[in-house]
Amino acid sequence: MNKKLKLISLFAIVFAFAISCSTNQYQIEAKVDSLTIATFNIEWLGDGIDDKKDRSEVDYQNVAKVISMTNADIIAVQEIENGMALQRVLKFLPNYTFSIPETDYPQNVAYIYSKNIEFKLIGEYENLAVKKKRTRPGYLAYVKKGNFDFYMMNVHLKSTSRYDSTEELRQESFILRNEQSIVLNNWIDSVMSVEKERDFIILGDFNDNPTRGQKSYIKDLSRNIKLQFLTADVKSCKNPNWDNIDHIIVSLSAHKRLNTTSVTNINFYQALGTEFAKSISDHCPVVATFEISSSDND
Repeated sequence: MNKKLKLISLFAIVFAFAISCSTNQYQIEAKVDSLTIATFNIEWLGDGIDDKKDRSEVDYQNVAKVISMTNADIIAVQEIENGMALQRVLKFLPNYTFSIPETDYPQNVAYIYSKNIEFKLIGEYENLAVKKKRTRPGYLAYVKKGNFDFYMMNVHLKSTSRYDSTEELRQESFILRNEQSIVLNNWIDSVMSVEKERDFIILGDFNDNPTRGQKSYIKDLSRNIKLQFLTADVKSCKNPNWDNIDHIIVSLSAHKRLNTTSVTNINFYQALGTEFAKSISDHCPVVATFEISSSDND
């Protein structure tokens, strides 16, 4: 075993030992001059009752540990069953609270956020659910820390997965994802035409990547001159040859505050190995940090 692999294995052992104690609570480093956002698909995070993905108490704590590694003020999360599922994670994160819609969807989008930021929930954006039971609404909030305030939209766009078991369903998934991309584009254009606010962030699981050329069904978003696609070149944490599908998109005004070296994923797969990491999620958090000291520009 080479030195690098030994270090990774040692880190995995130390990490596993650190999170094995059920009394652990994770503190997030307080940041006074910046704001960090993240998006994290937590793969069928359930409440412990008839879950699609079974998790032990240690598994929930592992999820909390990964969230703490983002050091984020606010995390847009996807594939959440309900509030009880989030409570099972947040009991290990005492400085966080959450917001999740009340729906009959088996998977929902939600927010986990620090109690030290200003967070105002606006609600579900139903226009994004272009076909009921096949697509999900967006989740819109207003966030402020320091001099940086913005609207944030959490999304989980239509996937193309094993559940699309026929060619007809596969083609429909492409069409639906493209329609959702157009809806988001129209939303940005419309709100920026009537709102004074110029800082917007769209983030979540897009199930696509704009670098795929004609095979991308979110091209409309990447071509919008009012937006910056921060994460197109970030690669999957599970395989460096795969495109990343979890993204952060910002308006040009918000982009001026970006710490350009901060855009990355929290690759716990590389650190811990697939077998250990897969109990946490099949996605890794994607993060970005912004300065909050400059005067508000809108």
